[in-house]
Amino acid sequence: MDFKGFRPLHGWRVFAGEVGVIVLGVLLALGAQQLAERIQMNRDAQALRQTIDHEIGLNLFAYDVRTRHFKCTAKHIAELTAWLDRARAGADVPAINTKPPGVITPYRSAWDTRDSSVFNHLPAKVRQRYAEFYDELSGNWVIMQQEQDTWIRLLPYAEPGAISLADRRTIRSILRIADRYNRVLQSNYPVSRKLAQDLGIKSVRPDDVPPNLLAHADDCPSFVGPPA
Repeated sequence: MDFKGFRPLHGWRVFAGEVGVIVLGVLLALGAQQLAERIQMNRDAQALRQTIDHEIGLNLFAYDVRTRHFKCTAKHIAELTAWLDRARAGADVPAINTKPPGVITPYRSAWDTRDSSVFNHLPAKVRQRYAEFYDELSGNWVIMQQEQDTWIRLLPYAEPGAISLADRRTIRSILRIADRYNRVLQSNYPVSRKLAQDLGIKSVRPDDVPPNLLAHADDCPSFVGPPA
């Protein structure tokens, strides 16, 4: 096609103005779209942060529950150690309770299902604190599960009667492991609480948990029954 003889109907100046208006309109439309997308992304990021903050608050409450059992667990370990010492002479010993410390399963759905593009829109420091908190949560949950399994290992020895030397050695090993888990969790929880504090997050009681749960967590009945 030959454009040599092409001339705008109203002249080049008018033509340039018309093209400029079109280009400006396209640019404005693109800018408005980008602005709308940025506003929506900010809203999505804010909503994600609120959701994760709430979930972390629920996990802090789960930590509160286990924290209330630290002293009681140490008391029970000392009590069972003394009970074991009584069996050393071959005497019959009373029945024991081997109930593990109370725990709440961690909350992770908001973190595990987060949208990566929205998450990456959050400030880098916030992303870092979130990741560190959930890394700590994963590690602590493994320890809590191992702790529960450790206490369950005492079930075969719950009945009253004499305890053999081999069983006493096994039980003493179990109590040492339980004590170690209790101490590790005591040292780990402050790390998570500091991360939550940096994010401005406080403990949140789950809706399905009774309001007086923490009060009952302070109860620490003896694990050793009366002598037979």
